[in-house]
Amino acid sequence: MRIGMAASVLLMFLVSSIAPEARAAAVEWPRVKSTEMKLFYPGVSSWDFLTSDDHRLGAREIKKGKKDCRHCHLGKEGDLDLKADDIASGAMKMKRSHKPLEPEPIAGRKGVMLAGVQAAYDAENLYLRFNWLSKGTGWNSKGRTPDRISIQLNKAEPAFGKYGCFITCHKDLSTMPDAPAKKELEADPAYRGMDEVRLYAAYARSSWASRRPDADSRFKDGFIDLKSVEFESGRAKAEDGWVFDTRDWEDNLGFEGTGSFSDGKYTAVFKIRRAASGRYNISINEGDVISIGVAIHEDGTSKRKHYVSFPIAIGLGSGGDIQAVRVKN
Repeated sequence: MRIGMAASVLLMFLVSSIAPEARAAAVEWPRVKSTEMKLFYPGVSSWDFLTSDDHRLGAREIKKGKKDCRHCHLGKEGDLDLKADDIASGAMKMKRSHKPLEPEPIAGRKGVMLAGVQAAYDAENLYLRFNWLSKGTGWNSKGRTPDRISIQLNKAEPAFGKYGCFITCHKDLSTMPDAPAKKELEADPAYRGMDEVRLYAAYARSSWASRRPDADSRFKDGFIDLKSVEFESGRAKAEDGWVFDTRDWEDNLGFEGTGSFSDGKYTAVFKIRRAASGRYNISINEGDVISIGVAIHEDGTSKRKHYVSFPIAIGLGSGGDIQAVRVKN
């Protein structure tokens, strides 16, 4: 009996000593193909910009719903045609208004960053693993804005599949050019207790102050699952939320999010339950194609000053830009 108790205590100690990422991922990642993903710095680019005269021909095609961002800005070899370095430096101007796409450039900021993405699934979970080179500012410091990777997920809304995160980014969000003053927010009952305009889907609101009359009918397909892993002071923390007519965080996590920083590289693993728990987590079935948009905050930046990806389609069993590998539980 004593031997059994001692063995149990030892087992509990060993389990608690395993790195969080190892506990979260039941996947042999070296056997899963890693796909290189290019993220770019968007400045104040928003859905409003993409559909305006400042975007010229691109705006016309987006309004018709015929072409997506990748059609014009992503080559067959994955090369970006964006002049992203010029956006980051503030040199790039909008076509018609000639306003800079980044009015507050950060010295030395590059326009493009690379990240590896791997995908796998089993009967219960979808696993997404990301890694990228970094200074590890958030991991190695305390009291500064954490570094962060966030993903938005949706499988049914066509606009998200084509334009990804951009349908949730608008010129009136916090830190964007047309963000309303705090007094304006306080005067609107819908924003009582809030000090900023948060992300919202273009089909749920036409502006921060105007909810679309047909918004509720778009909720089923149009809500966007939001999951995040942030890095601060040697620890990784998971947050689970959603985006529709606003962005909010949930009290209970619908996934396990873990991460680490080692040898100049961040690694983050999202272990997402396939059976949706709660109203704001999407269900993920065999044969589904899930669209995701990725955002990475680096070097103590927050709000709009991050890197973003074009939408990426993850296929479970068939389809998609990336085929998730089926693994055993």
